[in-house]
Amino acid sequence: MQIDCGIIGLPNVGKSTVFSVLTNAPVKISNFPFCTIHPNISVVRIPDPRVYQLAGIVASRETVHGKIKFVDIAGLIKGAAQGIGLGSKILNHIQTTKVLCHVVRCFDDNQTVHVFNNIDPCRDADIVNTELILFDISQCEKSICSLQKKHKLINENIEQQLFVLKKCLDYLYDGVLLRKVHFSNIERTNIEKFNFLTNKPIIYFANIDEKSVTNNTYLNKLHAFAFNNSIPLISCCAMLSSSKNRDDRFKTAMKQQKDILCDIVSVIFSVLNLRTFFTINSHMTRAWIYVVGMTALEAAKKVHSDFKKGFIRVQIIKFDDFIFYRGELGAKKAGKICYAGKDYCVKDGDILKFLFQI
Repeated sequence: MQIDCGIIGLPNVGKSTVFSVLTNAPVKISNFPFCTIHPNISVVRIPDPRVYQLAGIVASRETVHGKIKFVDIAGLIKGAAQGIGLGSKILNHIQTTKVLCHVVRCFDDNQTVHVFNNIDPCRDADIVNTELILFDISQCEKSICSLQKKHKLINENIEQQLFVLKKCLDYLYDGVLLRKVHFSNIERTNIEKFNFLTNKPIIYFANIDEKSVTNNTYLNKLHAFAFNNSIPLISCCAMLSSSKNRDDRFKTAMKQQKDILCDIVSVIFSVLNLRTFFTINSHMTRAWIYVVGMTALEAAKKVHSDFKKGFIRVQIIKFDDFIFYRGELGAKKAGKICYAGKDYCVKDGDILKFLFQI
């Protein structure tokens, strides 16, 4: 499973800098709005030391990590949904993402232009939220119009979708982000098909500078804003000081990339309710990302369709037991291997082996 994360925010807040730090990919970074025109896209491995621990015990020749794709789009400005700046087209690039990382500037710097010439993180967050709402209104209206043309077919599913879309539109007209609305499970399933931006989980990334790591008034305000809206927040200095020598900057950059990526991944896993199970053998140790609630049968299909077709049962070893007893044989001798049927609910860190017959 690949996780797609969109990076959004106003111009000149450090989106592309954050993208570069997360992905180690070279991007154009300049001190003027709309430096980014076309989206920057990069796929990185999800850091999980457990993969290497397992591979070391079974001597796997190959390791496969989960992956996350970051999509850094051009800066949003007030009126973008109506075509101002680069317009609403830039938001099309993040419609299929699963989560949004909203970079908010929380530092003063006279050398870095702000589109409003002053720093106010809560105002900036509100502006972006408004543009997301306006974009969703446009998408919702288009979808309703399209479905109404098909409604002549008298399809019950279309009627359900129309009902849910009109409900969404009412909330959006009132300025309500769809992720805050308590929809039923059926309604939520129907809504997810339309990839509304305000329905996606969001993470605030407070971009600070080295001079304001502590006692940052802007950061404190954003913390309160995020807390009141039940939104997770990460703060970090994405821009390294130019006063460090080249070697120090390289070492700091490598550590910074690892730390920020781990922080982002941890929060993304939390908001999307994701976990990891493993499959291992001498050829490959692989991490599989899944949504909490996945059954053994669903996991079997995820690994290989034949495993689901001929599923008999699943062998389970907990990660800690596998490490402590140095592999499957040691876990077996200690009685730490168990077997379960197709309805077993997979747990984080499970090492699974599927027994099947075609």
